[in-house]
Formats: sequence, C-alpha cells, structure tokens
Amino acid sequence: MYFDSQNKINPSYNPIDYIEEQIYKLDVDFFRDSPNHLNLNYRGQWRCYNVVFIWDEQNKIISVSSHFDITKKEKINKNIYSLVSIVNEKINLGYFHYCSKLDTVFFKYHVSVKGFDYLTEEQIDDILNVVINECDKYFPAFYLFFFKKQDPKFALSASLIETNGQA
Repeated sequence: MYFDSQNKINPSYNPIDYIEEQIYKLDVDFFRDSPNHLNLNYRGQWRCYNVVFIWDEQNKIISVSSHFDITKKEKINKNIYSLVSIVNEKINLGYFHYCSKLDTVFFKYHVSVKGFDYLTEEQIDDILNVVINECDKYFPAFYLFFFKKQDPKFALSASLIETNGQA
C-alpha cells in the first residue's frame, strides 16, 4: 500500500486496506472475507454491532452498513415502515432500512471518495462514529417496537427522552 508524506492513502489503491489498518488500532474483532469487504464487531452503548465496509471501486464509494441483531419470532406489523420513515427524517447522514426477509433493521451509510486524492484517519473515524452513534441513538426505539409495543410514535417518544440538568 502507498502512503504519501501526510499519511494519506492514494485512491488508486483499495481504501479497505487502510480502513483495516485503522480498525486494527482499535483492538476490535474483525475479519476480511474479500479484498473489498471488511467486517467488524464494534461495541456500542447498547450492544455489539456488526459493521461492514464495502468498497465499490467502479463508483469510488465506500458503503458502510450495520444491523441490529433484534430479530423477533412473532410477526412484525407493517408499522415498522412508519418507524423507519420517522427515524430517517431525524437523521442527517445515512438511513435505516427494515429487511423483511431477515426481520431486522439495518443502518446504511455511503461515502463517495470520487475526486479525492486521499482518505485520512479522521475520515475513517468519522465514518465509524456516524454509524455507531446513529445505531446507539435509535436502537432503543427499534427495540421497544420489536419487543414491547408495535407503535412507532410510542417507541420513538419513549426512547428519545430529552433530559434537563444532571442526576
């Protein structure tokens, strides 16, 4: 892999290599199942998230996804799509997606590096922070929806309680 004098990666090389080096510094479990895929288990506030980095060389896009391992055996009603829609209105980067085949929720985030001549450590940290922070913020809403009451407004309002002061 080629790095310039400012420790920036040259985009003609696979950025997954550099992301892997940065992830290695975090001391988390990860594995690489192909040159363009990197999977890691990252501990968030609520649980360990499976985060996947995928490099699309043709379009110069890094796709990052994470899923909530909160599958439920009982049937999930169609209100899950309303909850996903309401949550997606509240976030700035990325989006949530409900996969009916797997009965789970995914968070997806795409970063275009087209036209850039480098990828920095800070960018990799930011990408990972966006994914983990959004998953941590909205995990309680999806958990309440799946296991307590399948009402989107209740799940969101009960999980996003704003506090004032200190306890």
